[in-house]
Amino acid sequence: MPGGFKDKKNLNSKEDNSPVELNGDQIEFLQAENKMIATGHVVVTKGDTRLTCDRVEFSKDTKVTVADGHVVLTTPQGRIWGDHMRYNFDTMSGEFMEARIFADPYYGAGQQVAKIDANHIQMTRGYLTTCDLDKPHFRLLSKKLDVYPGDKMIARSIRMIVGNVPLAYIPRFSQALDDRKPRVIYIPGYSKNWGAFLLQDWRLYFNDNVKGHLHLDYREKRGFTPGLDINYKIPNKGNGFVRLYYMDQLIPQRRHFWLPKTDKTIAKERFRSEWRHKWTIDDKTEAVWQYSVVKDSTFIKDYFKREYYKDPDPQTFFLLTRTLPKGSLSFRVDDRVNRYTSIVERLPEIRYDLANQGFGKTGLYLKSTDTYSNLSLKDPSPTEVHRETMRVDSDNQLSYPMKVGFIELAPNVGQRETYYSKTQDPIHYGVIRSVFSTGADLSTKFYKIYDLHRNFWGMEINRLRHIVTPTVSYVYRRTPTLSSEDLDIFDGVDTIARDHYIALGLENKWQTKRQGKNVDLLRVLWSSNFNLKEHIGQGSFDHVKSNIEFKPVDWITFNSDSDYDPHQHLLSSANFDIYINRGKKWALSFGKRYSVGSDDQITTDFRVKLNPKWTLRLYDQFDINHGQQKSQEFTVTRDLHEWEMDVNFNETRGQGSEIWLIFRLKAFPDMGLDLFRTSFNRRKAGSQSFEGP
Repeated sequence: MPGGFKDKKNLNSKEDNSPVELNGDQIEFLQAENKMIATGHVVVTKGDTRLTCDRVEFSKDTKVTVADGHVVLTTPQGRIWGDHMRYNFDTMSGEFMEARIFADPYYGAGQQVAKIDANHIQMTRGYLTTCDLDKPHFRLLSKKLDVYPGDKMIARSIRMIVGNVPLAYIPRFSQALDDRKPRVIYIPGYSKNWGAFLLQDWRLYFNDNVKGHLHLDYREKRGFTPGLDINYKIPNKGNGFVRLYYMDQLIPQRRHFWLPKTDKTIAKERFRSEWRHKWTIDDKTEAVWQYSVVKDSTFIKDYFKREYYKDPDPQTFFLLTRTLPKGSLSFRVDDRVNRYTSIVERLPEIRYDLANQGFGKTGLYLKSTDTYSNLSLKDPSPTEVHRETMRVDSDNQLSYPMKVGFIELAPNVGQRETYYSKTQDPIHYGVIRSVFSTGADLSTKFYKIYDLHRNFWGMEINRLRHIVTPTVSYVYRRTPTLSSEDLDIFDGVDTIARDHYIALGLENKWQTKRQGKNVDLLRVLWSSNFNLKEHIGQGSFDHVKSNIEFKPVDWITFNSDSDYDPHQHLLSSANFDIYINRGKKWALSFGKRYSVGSDDQITTDFRVKLNPKWTLRLYDQFDINHGQQKSQEFTVTRDLHEWEMDVNFNETRGQGSEIWLIFRLKAFPDMGLDLFRTSFNRRKAGSQSFEGP
């Protein structure tokens, strides 16, 4: 198989002035014509360009080479091969007849292939494909194709042929060669709520600054839905995206489209429109705009589940931040656009943050946050009730970090003053609330190194370092001069109450080295608060929390966390996960989720490669409380040479079943098709710091 092109950054090299060298079994020199003729295992080289063939005529005056028989031209940008070629080693350009090319990940062939220059190949009446067979399974036929190795490919008048069957016509097709995402994605399937469906994602490429996706989705029980996503860049003015998705959602009066209607079909308008722009004005100033309109509260959850779990209710806001020599300044505006939501409008909010600032040589450090907010809390429609106030908040803390022996100590004292123009009771209008606080942070670190070298069942240990880090924090906050019960609650500033506790933490960490790299073998963290008598709640110990991370070998990871309530004498929550990944052979994930009174389930995810052609994946959620399956998913993947085909079946209790068929090109591994697919929820790793034995 021919080699691929180098990275784009290597294409624009300086002119090559190296001499042309010619070797072959027999070499004849025609002095009158200043020409050389070589036959048999011919090799012509100039710098990093190499031509091999059966016979060649080379003109020393013009540097033009005419090659015949098994001609292969190899350059840093790729490889072209055919039976006849004319090539100029001075301009590094030439023409092939009935030639083939390879431009990773594309293979191609054409009646004529011209190498215009070092970074441009033009093919006439040819095709491109990602299949490396002599008779590819599918082809993109085109009258004219321009390939810019390592950069992009542009084709015109494209016909997509699968086997001998034409499937589509595209007037113009452009693909970045360093992009592993497909141009078109088709996802057919069936679900209880949608019926039969076909989701289409057509990638759009206008230029390097404007790209996007066109969605043409059809759902049997919902109708046709178009959508458009545009990602753009404005030179020196930032970048952003626009998302549009609109539907007249059908409420059909029949189970399937081929059955007779029992009544008139009802349509319900649903849509989303979102715009976000981020502009780094200079190295100290940044601005972000976001505008989001959604027709109803469940639209994103119904059709964009992945987005919903990340951000169920996108907000409309403007944020401007500026880094100052001491601290940072921000200006923010939040406005309610979707009337079905309840949000806090900030019209506007101006905030100044001062990081720990030292006072000369006194050892004292000051940090403060000063905020002006014009706030309005609006309830969801149809009510018009809203609460508002103008609030000025100043939170200041003075600390004195020191080291006493091996202990790091940082006592602090703070004062918070907050002005409210309005409260729940008009008698308190224009009031200033004061809150005094004090405390101290204490920490230290102990460690010991064990000269241990072992290999237990593949668990490699090259010296072992045990680090113990205890932490203690004392916090006292006096009762505010105005109770939160007298205030309208806009955010956490308004809920501040008296507090008095000691926070205790203990971290144990075992570290080693593997293949010259530092790794955390085991990390155990315990933490709890001991509430003192002035605490607003019950005294004594609060919840005891633990977190364990264990990675005995590179392919096994174990995580655990728990929360114990000493007042109720019960385990509030506990989660256990184990991940086993044996590369392409098989992988297993097992998890236990427990939350008192609400959740108790076991989740498994198993994938195994049965043979080079078939892969099986099984996903299962079991509800222990009710003794029944909560969700199951089965996926069979078939390797179709340059394609992979997924047949996926999913059944969720109370929501019905779904089945879909997915085809994806193996040449595009970045293709994201887990739009509906359930996945094992892997938690983030904890501390990975390592000081080294």
